[in-house]
Amino acid sequence: MITERCLRNTGLACFTALILFSGCRSATSPVQFYTLTPLTAMSGEESVAGSADTISVGIGPVEIPKLIDRPQIVNRTAPNRVNVDEFRRWSGSLHEDFLRVLAINLAELLRSNRVAAYPWEEYFDPDYQIFMEVHQFDGKLGEHVVLDLTWTVTGREARDVLLVRKSLMKEPVGEMDYEAFVSAQSRLLADLSREIAREIKRLHTGK
Repeated sequence: MITERCLRNTGLACFTALILFSGCRSATSPVQFYTLTPLTAMSGEESVAGSADTISVGIGPVEIPKLIDRPQIVNRTAPNRVNVDEFRRWSGSLHEDFLRVLAINLAELLRSNRVAAYPWEEYFDPDYQIFMEVHQFDGKLGEHVVLDLTWTVTGREARDVLLVRKSLMKEPVGEMDYEAFVSAQSRLLADLSREIAREIKRLHTGK
């Protein structure tokens, strides 16, 4: 017959085992932090979309779904299931990192030192402002990542809409790890930056 004392002892043993297991996981699985990489750090032979004069561009605001705009890196394990990894995190904010990398990329591609990420100082009055709504920026480890967003280019007046574009891009991950996963996301931002730079140049030069 199972006594109350036996149940208490069994419960205590299970609790102790759980604590030990958690301690082992913490010891063997330290939190790792990741950041998106600008185009300039990935390749030294990028073609630029520069023009004769300096273009000023404001990047943002950008809307990112709460599903992925969190400290943990999110990847998809099935069409309707995601994994939020507590041990793989962004070194800062995904939202800020996204804007930072785009600004650096566009400054390089446009050969301009007048590119700023939102919010910028009051004295900065860009020729063009790019609003972005991200629909998806995640993927599956070892397979691919996806960037799906709608972006709008306006002139100096926010109501002066010059261009609305929807971009859907996919990039293979290759390796079954988060380093490859985030690197693939960085390559997608590089591709997006090239697309935006081409359109900005076309709007600016009329060609």
